[in-house]
Amino acid sequence: MGHGQNRIMGLFSLFRSNKKLEPPPAEAAPPVTPAAMQRALRATAVTKGSYNAAELGERIATALSTIETAVLAVDAITERLREAADLAADAASGDDLGRRALLAGRYDELREEIDGIARSATHNRVNLIAGRRVAGKPASFDIAFDDEERSGVAIQIVNLTSGEGGLALSPPREAFADDGEIAAISAEIAAARQIAARASDRFADHAALISERLSRLMEMAGPREIGTLVPTGADPQDEAHPASGPAMAEVEDKLRALSERLGEKTHGEKG
Repeated sequence: MGHGQNRIMGLFSLFRSNKKLEPPPAEAAPPVTPAAMQRALRATAVTKGSYNAAELGERIATALSTIETAVLAVDAITERLREAADLAADAASGDDLGRRALLAGRYDELREEIDGIARSATHNRVNLIAGRRVAGKPASFDIAFDDEERSGVAIQIVNLTSGEGGLALSPPREAFADDGEIAAISAEIAAARQIAARASDRFADHAALISERLSRLMEMAGPREIGTLVPTGADPQDEAHPASGPAMAEVEDKLRALSERLGEKTHGEKG
């Protein structure tokens, strides 16, 4: 009989004699103190919370990029309004009707550029300055600060296009030949600049509040990185609604510059 068979027969004999194979004695486990249990529970909560905080943070960071895109577009519109004010003042200072007509033509181009910028400033399919309305009332862009949507902000969408309901900039029908038209358009430009400034200030206030919430989420997320799902910048234009030439090219340059600055800032903070 071989050694293997001897081992098997030995095992059978143990069972027949009601003997048990005892496992080796276990090492004594360390006592579980209440403090140790609390530390374990906190570690589990942090692990779960860091994941949720990172996901929520990404959504909020993307919303912040939407606001940043709008602010940059408002800045570009403000520059057009400043140039428009200079044109009107220049026209009022001289009597040359030919020059006034040239200035009026440039002013009309500025109105078109303002419309192009406002309508193209869409980020992640959201446009905060094109005046979208729901049931006749201005729509809002809602940003939840937690998964249960118990807190957050609602940003009212504004209309910064040149038409009625927006900046209300009248076309120069008389080509600036009439002093009364120049005075009326100058007053409209001044009012439009105030509207754009208030919109920019409101967006900046919202951005500051959202940035504070985002900073807390970054702390909660720990080593998990939080980044925007869609970088700051206007959404690509479709062929049916192309961007407004040089106007949007300038805005896109600013958007790219801001995106680079944000990336450098984030990299520096992590470093």
